[in-house]
Amino acid sequence: MTMANRTTVPEPSASSESIDPVLTALYDNNSDPRNQADLRTLQQLSAEAFADPGIQVDTWRWGTGQHDWVHCFKPRQSASRLPALLFVHGGRWQLNTSLETSFWAHACAQQNWAMVSINFGPLSESFRLEDQIGAVRAALDAVRNGADHLALDHERLAVAGHSSGAHLALAACLAQPSTSDEHRARGNQTFNSPWRALLLVGGLYDLGPLTRTRFQGSLNFSDAELACCSPLASLAKTRSHHLPEVMVAVGEQETSEFRRQSRALFDVLSPQAQASWFEVPKTAHFDAPLEFNRPVSLMRAFISRHLGDLE
Repeated sequence: MTMANRTTVPEPSASSESIDPVLTALYDNNSDPRNQADLRTLQQLSAEAFADPGIQVDTWRWGTGQHDWVHCFKPRQSASRLPALLFVHGGRWQLNTSLETSFWAHACAQQNWAMVSINFGPLSESFRLEDQIGAVRAALDAVRNGADHLALDHERLAVAGHSSGAHLALAACLAQPSTSDEHRARGNQTFNSPWRALLLVGGLYDLGPLTRTRFQGSLNFSDAELACCSPLASLAKTRSHHLPEVMVAVGEQETSEFRRQSRALFDVLSPQAQASWFEVPKTAHFDAPLEFNRPVSLMRAFISRHLGDLE
């Protein structure tokens, strides 16, 4: 996806007459008691990763901006140049940092991988979705270019995201590589992906329906943002030649809209990229990511196939 000029003035928020209460409920993950409990579990796992004496946690500021930093988790006494999973967190584009969302750090350490949790500015009137996608892309590139500093293997890096973070991870990977990238255009003007794999869990890839929910009041998505920042729309228009192998995952007990969005993405990706589908059994929005923490996990096996097995 080539980034368009950013929208400086979003359209007005949704009026009460345009809000669809049924659609709002299908996109509301926070009010359900089960989801609230699962979210607390993810937050607790993140806190435990920071406190684990067996995991080394480094904060790396890669730029001068307020949000230009990452947390890098590595098993202590590990060999240098570890493969790494770069993770983009969710939070409806407005909430969370790596402090609450590093819930895969233990699993990565078990595999002798690093986990790099990406941070970025929250959506606001002055920092729009195009800016956010650009910030995630810049952070991913900074980690790859700074792999030596972080003792990572720059040739064995995978990207993942959950919820709105899955949207941002995919949109950032679809963004046209800059002229400074190591992976230059070949004769047919296609690009090699710098990433070994892309894992997307419970994501939002068609932003249009959100404008008919109460969340539009804070998101304030404009028509221009919907057109250039919805990966489904971009993939339907232009064949992508620079995606790595993708796993599209969604909880079996997610709402019908979240399942529809993930399935639609998989159906669009399948003809043009190497893609696999995984409906995580007996899970909803906030416990589907817990599947990655199981030693026998299709998600973890997918990443392991690209980053290497436990040493």
